[in-house]
Amino acid sequence: MSELTDLLFQISGNVLLFCLVFGMSATVDIGCMMQQIRNTKAILTGAFLQFIVLPLLGFLVVKGLNLDHAMGITLLVVTSSPGGSYSNWCVAS
Repeated sequence: MSELTDLLFQISGNVLLFCLVFGMSATVDIGCMMQQIRNTKAILTGAFLQFIVLPLLGFLVVKGLNLDHAMGITLLVVTSSPGGSYSNWCVAS
């Protein structure tokens, strides 16, 4: 492919990703969000699961399945990264 085609794919991919993330965040109800912020038990549980349990599970899967370096690092990055815009799907309804 030409460099122009690569550039167009990169730009269109970034624009589509921006639209997805913006669309997901635009559907958040401020009142509902403030109510959830006051729920400290849920916040602490979520933080514990996101930053302790999920990376540990990712590490155990990498070791247990004896994944190669590329797959192992990819899985560790995904399980160690805090939730993104897709995590809003479960709380949006």
